[in-house]
Amino acid sequence: AMIAGSPLAFTQFAVVEPRSTAIIAKDGSGIDKISDLVGKSVAVNRSGLGEFLLVAALEKHGIDRSKVKFVYLNPPDAGPAFSQGKVDAWSMWSPAVDIARIEYKAHDIFFEGRDLDFLIDFNSYVTHRRFAEENLDIVRAVNAAYRAEGLWITQNTQEAEILVQKDAGYSDAVRDSLIRLKRRWEFHGTGDAKFLTSFQTAADWLSERKILPQKVRVADYLVKA
Repeated sequence: AMIAGSPLAFTQFAVVEPRSTAIIAKDGSGIDKISDLVGKSVAVNRSGLGEFLLVAALEKHGIDRSKVKFVYLNPPDAGPAFSQGKVDAWSMWSPAVDIARIEYKAHDIFFEGRDLDFLIDFNSYVTHRRFAEENLDIVRAVNAAYRAEGLWITQNTQEAEILVQKDAGYSDAVRDSLIRLKRRWEFHGTGDAKFLTSFQTAADWLSERKILPQKVRVADYLVKA
């Protein structure tokens, strides 16, 4: 949306560890590693984390993108397509990938936190640029509230996952698998130079591979909150 001209700007960022986005395939499908995807179809969300991870996985294993069929589906459509066998694999993030792994009897063939040696999985907080510039106190208060919530989740994993389960309605098995991850939220402000270097590197990687339609200068989309 920002590249297309929407007047939005980043106000802060968060990284959740361990990074748990994964490419999964059904048990017994014969797809157990990335090279097994040749000639197969993989559901991904266009220009989103699912597509990012699949491109990175293929590149890491020296497989040309043309040898794998990218099926562009939003998550609500990708889940049923995967469960019904209309696609052979699915590149997806939590909790949908955790639900699918258990409910559809699937397994990881590429797990971001284990298999990808650089970061492309960022949580970004955005708002209208003009609103942010005219209401910095509000933006800072909202940012602080998110950071406090992230700290609480980090320190209270079990309680947090129980609360999420009540809203999401997934099984106890899924909940317990998420509890075992012991996720940690790490927040970064728009003035964090080290983080912004990492974020710019990811943006360059995406534009070089035409996942983003043009080169992006991250500094042009920041509000100093």
